[in-house]
Amino acid sequence: MQVFNVSIRVHANSSVTKDHVLPQALDFVLTIDGNIRMTRISGERSIVISESTVLDFWRRWLPSLWAETGTIRGESDGLDWVFFYDTERSRSPRMIVGNGVIDATFVASELESAIILAGSNKAKEISMAKSFEIHDLAEVGSRVVRHNHRIHQHCLDFDEVEL
Repeated sequence: MQVFNVSIRVHANSSVTKDHVLPQALDFVLTIDGNIRMTRISGERSIVISESTVLDFWRRWLPSLWAETGTIRGESDGLDWVFFYDTERSRSPRMIVGNGVIDATFVASELESAIILAGSNKAKEISMAKSFEIHDLAEVGSRVVRHNHRIHQHCLDFDEVEL
């Protein structure tokens, strides 16, 4: 698989920062090692938020985005960060890095798309390389039971019912 070090950037739909710099975004890139790396961009500053294998990254981030609830916490470059939804059923998750130094909200569907796109080729490669166990269905057979067979037979005896 050929890897290009090109990121998918998701821009914040709102942000509160002390120095009011642009852009405020998250970058998603597939590394040469086959990991997805998420980087928080604030102006010229970038902080690696999370990096893990494609499937682990998907397991960590996608359920929270799809459920539109939950909190994900971490630490990067000596700064604590938190990713959460403000209210129940909010469409815009927030990410705060540090003590409110970098605070931004994002569109969940854009984050979902970026995460899936960043890892889709690697996931396809993993799935093509893995062979699944063949299960023998003949060994554990079960008898088919027709509980309503008699009722069905009685219903067939009637040609037409006049009302």
